[in-house]
Amino acid sequence: MRRAAPWVLLASLLASCAGERAEPAKGTGPAGPAPPEVARPYDEGADAQAQIDAALASAQADHRRVLLVFGANWCPWCRRLEYVLRNDPGVTSALARGYHLVHVDVGPRESSTNRDVARRYGDPLANGLPCLVVLDPDGSVVHVQETGALEDGDHHDPARVVAFLDRYAAAG
Repeated sequence: MRRAAPWVLLASLLASCAGERAEPAKGTGPAGPAPPEVARPYDEGADAQAQIDAALASAQADHRRVLLVFGANWCPWCRRLEYVLRNDPGVTSALARGYHLVHVDVGPRESSTNRDVARRYGDPLANGLPCLVVLDPDGSVVHVQETGALEDGDHHDPARVVAFLDRYAAAG
């Protein structure tokens, strides 16, 4: 068994203490292949508030809720969550049943991209990235969810994601 160099462990610890997760090495390692990711799930040029407003209008018509996914293309955990949102059948089904999905790009680290949008919806960025916000069709915040609770090791657990989605879906 090969051990990581002490500086690698220290860097990983410092990154986790700073509220960010260290990105695992690409390829395979002792734990196997790196978890799957979606390359660029966030539209960096999108008008996030306009997309939210459109989703809220649709939610009012069909009585579903809106799920905001705050994140960025540089964030490996954001890309991993997106893989689960797009590819796990249980997750895609729960999303389709109960939500309109809007991705909110927060831009590069330390940028002000969509910070006004984040503040409008409970300042979820204080929870790190990615972060989920469930909205009622009237735009009120139902729940803000940090996604660490939805993780299992180096990936998001689809069963936990489905349980979260089912818990906060609008009563039908």
